[in-house]
Amino acid sequence: MGGKARRIFFETTVQEFAAPEATIREVRGYIPRMALRLGFGRAVLENALDLLPLTPYAERSYRKSVAEASDRIGSRDPKDIDVLALALHLGFPIWSNDRGFEDAGIGCFTAARLLAMFF
Repeated sequence: MGGKARRIFFETTVQEFAAPEATIREVRGYIPRMALRLGFGRAVLENALDLLPLTPYAERSYRKSVAEASDRIGSRDPKDIDVLALALHLGFPIWSNDRGFEDAGIGCFTAARLLAMFF
């Protein structure tokens, strides 16, 4: 939620930021702890998340790619299967600083790399 992510979300020509609904639910689960740590009310962080230009995708929309994603990354981090499955389904690269995606056979961009590309 820092300056790097804000710039990528709001100052680039990226047309869609796709996210599995499960990932958005996971982020919402962290909001109470983040609110305490940052000294904000939970509603402020909920609203901030809602303002991000994210397109949520239900699992049913990328279900056919889940097995392939599981084969590629499931043994390393099962929590990343939905993200990879959605990326495979859409044919989009992934924006993540998680180095585990580097060996997943799909484009992966860190925030620093995206900033270097656009700015």
